Amino acid sequence: MSAVYVSRINQLDALQLDNEIYQTLSHRAREIFRQLSPAISEKYSPEMNATLRSIIWLFSLGSGPSTFGQKLLDLSYMDLTKSKSLCFCLLIILPKYLEEKYTDPNRIPETLREKRMRRNLEMIFKIVKLLSFTNLIIFLHRGTQPVLIERFLGISSRNIAPHQPRTIGYSYMARELLWHGLMELFTVALPMFNFHYFKQKIREFFMKNKENENIIVSVEMTHDTVCPYCRNTPVLPRHAGCSHVYCYYCMSAHFQVSSSFRCFDCGVELHSDKMEIYSVTKCT
Repeated sequence: MSAVYVSRINQLDALQLDNEIYQTLSHRAREIFRQLSPAISEKYSPEMNATLRSIIWLFSLGSGPSTFGQKLLDLSYMDLTKSKSLCFCLLIILPKYLEEKYTDPNRIPETLREKRMRRNLEMIFKIVKLLSFTNLIIFLHRGTQPVLIERFLGISSRNIAPHQPRTIGYSYMARELLWHGLMELFTVALPMFNFHYFKQKIREFFMKNKENENIIVSVEMTHDTVCPYCRNTPVLPRHAGCSHVYCYYCMSAHFQVSSSFRCFDCGVELHSDKMEIYSVTKCT
């Protein structure tokens, strides 16, 4: 059978889609089991992941020649027999299960036997990763079998509709670029604007000018007193020339913006040099 050209990007995209589908389902499954029993979810996480991979294989390669990612891109495997499909399942599930179960020191007791087994498994997985990297280089050169399992089993991808061109839409990419550009603009520009200062100027424009010079005001704090800015009971109460009591943080934050601002309730202009601690003996 003559080799049919399959785009490298299509094959890599199919692998990425399969991984995204697994990650999405795995996240949902962890959330569900965490609500039932977090301890059991963490203890049997490798078994749950292996079961989820088995279910995905059962409804994809277990019943047809394509994974879910390949189906989305009109791809399928050539020469995929039942025995090869079963081997594909074992080679995908078993190594991942062993890696999650026995290479994590928190899951197994730190005895000499377990340490030796974990060290041997880590060495095997490093060799497999090296072979996978070598296979990726070969794939980039030849354009077939991007996964080491495919080369081991002798299967490769083919187009279901070879004469149908891949449609590429750039609207999503344009939206993403525009959104990231706006985010960078806001990240840089927004900290340069003093919103409290503009807010005060707008309030001063619409409020009447009330001066409190040479006027003695009586400041009284009761159980019903609230800060004019945050509308909560004043914390570390302060006042600065009118009869209203502010939180220390609310008043000092406004005075850091400007040396004066108008009271949010009565409109009297408050100055930072008149900021005082509320005292019952002092204000009554």
